[in-house]
Order: sequence, then structure tokens, then C-alpha cells
Amino acid sequence: MVKKYISLIICLLIFNNLSAQGNLTDLDYKVFRLGFSIGTNFMDLDIQHTELVQDGKIYYADAPVLIPGFSVGLITDLRLHRYFNLRCTPTLLLGERNIKFKTYDVATGIYQDDKTVNLFSLPIDIPIILRYSAERYGNFKPYVQIGTGVLFDLGRDEQTDVTQRLIDYYVGCGVGCDLYFKFFKLSPELKLNVGQLNILSPKYPTPDTMSNLVYTNAISKILSRILVFSLNIE
Repeated sequence: MVKKYISLIICLLIFNNLSAQGNLTDLDYKVFRLGFSIGTNFMDLDIQHTELVQDGKIYYADAPVLIPGFSVGLITDLRLHRYFNLRCTPTLLLGERNIKFKTYDVATGIYQDDKTVNLFSLPIDIPIILRYSAERYGNFKPYVQIGTGVLFDLGRDEQTDVTQRLIDYYVGCGVGCDLYFKFFKLSPELKLNVGQLNILSPKYPTPDTMSNLVYTNAISKILSRILVFSLNIE
């Protein structure tokens, strides 16, 4: 019971701080602002298959588990209007995806687990974002945003059984809220980036790739999905 009362008091103190007037009242009127962000990301894949029969088997792939990664970025903000801001937030993402393969034996109709391919990613994200903010209430202001961007994956590895392309572009959307404190503004934000390019890099028969070419041949298209939670500080 005591813990419940303590939690309630803490929540009331936080709400009182957010509803109070006076924290950084001139910040949103600046034409140009800088900041930085830190956060975590979850990289997923939308995989489409060729259903090509190879050695009497059809290979299927899936990315069943989302692995948390890390992100850090720079914020640049241009005020367009009372409610609209244009932002560019170059961000370095660190993450990985595991593609799990299983085989379907055409003759017996049996599925079997085959292998797991790890894809390490180190993309540089360069987005352009249009943000719409609601009216500020005390020291709290929610917002929504849409945008597009380009990813340059510096972590791609040609030696893996499945290789990602260097460049991808995406469209995205997000929601968040601005919390105004005495010396800075903190903005928890959740956004989803949906890749638009097929990021599967083709492989060609060579003495080094012949044994593992079946995994690339089993996939017709891979689209990237990245969920990012970040804390923006301005």
C-alpha cells in the first residue's frame, strides 16, 4: 500500500511539473535549432520467396525474432510555421537480423530446419521529416510526423549467404511528445520506417558461392522494416 502511495505522489509531481508554466517558453519560436538523439531500434525484414525447387527442396526464409539495436543521431530543426517544422536527423544505427531457413522436401512433404544467417547492419540514416505539433499545454506538446529518407548500410558483408544492398530508401511516420524542462527539451519518439527497395543483393555462381547459392536463389525480394524508439534532446 505504501508503494502505491509513493508511486501516486511521484506521478502527481511529474504531472505538476509538466503542467506548470515557464520552462523554455521561447524555444519553439527559434527559426533554427540543434540537438541530438539516442535510442534503440528493431530491424525486421519482409521476405518474399521464389519457391524454386533446388535439389528436390524448396527453401523458405523468415526473420522470426526482433533483436534490439542502438542508434545515435544529430537533430537539425527548421521552424516553418506555428505548427509545422522541417527536420533533418542524420542517425547512425547499429543492429542485426537473423534469417532462419527451413526446407520443404517435395518428395516427402516434410519441413526441416536448415540454418540461420546473421545479417549485421550499420546503416547511416539521412531523413527529411515534416512534423506537425499540437498546441502546447504547460510543458507538454504532442506531435505526429511523416518523412522519407535514405539508408547507406556500411555493415553489409559480401561473404554472408544472404547479402543486403548498400542503399535503401524508405517512407516513415512517427509520434512523440515534447517535455519541457528548465534547461532542455526531452522528446520521447516512436517511428516506423518502411523500406521501398529490394535490398537483396544478387549473387552469381563462382567457386566460392556455389555451395551456398541456394539461399539467395530461394528469395525473390527483401524489404526492410525498422522500428525506432528515441529520446530527442534539444
